[in-house]
Amino acid sequence: MWVHPSNTQIKMLKKKFNKLYTQLLPIINTWDPIGLVGGGAPDDEYDCITVQLITLLEQGKSQNDIYEFVIHELDDHFSMGIDSIPNDYREQFIKKHKEFSSDLIDWYISYKGNTGEID
Repeated sequence: MWVHPSNTQIKMLKKKFNKLYTQLLPIINTWDPIGLVGGGAPDDEYDCITVQLITLLEQGKSQNDIYEFVIHELDDHFSMGIDSIPNDYREQFIKKHKEFSSDLIDWYISYKGNTGEID
């Protein structure tokens, strides 16, 4: 369903959406879905997710589409899918990423409204 972007594609998307990327980067790093940035990884550690999220947001995808992408990417790229989470923590894991997806949509709508870029 999703095709993981190459490093070249990531660079091109970062350049194309530079303003949006710059605003979204600290949000993604605060979310830090698997604790890499908090553990000292570079700020661009999640660029593979960030640029794809920008694309999905620009396409007007729903909160559920964003959530499904996040879950897929965590599993496919980072091997941290729902099945890797102990049963006692799955509900919390799902809730965290559903809330993030919803908050991301809300942020994007607000961002576009503040920049006057809504069609």
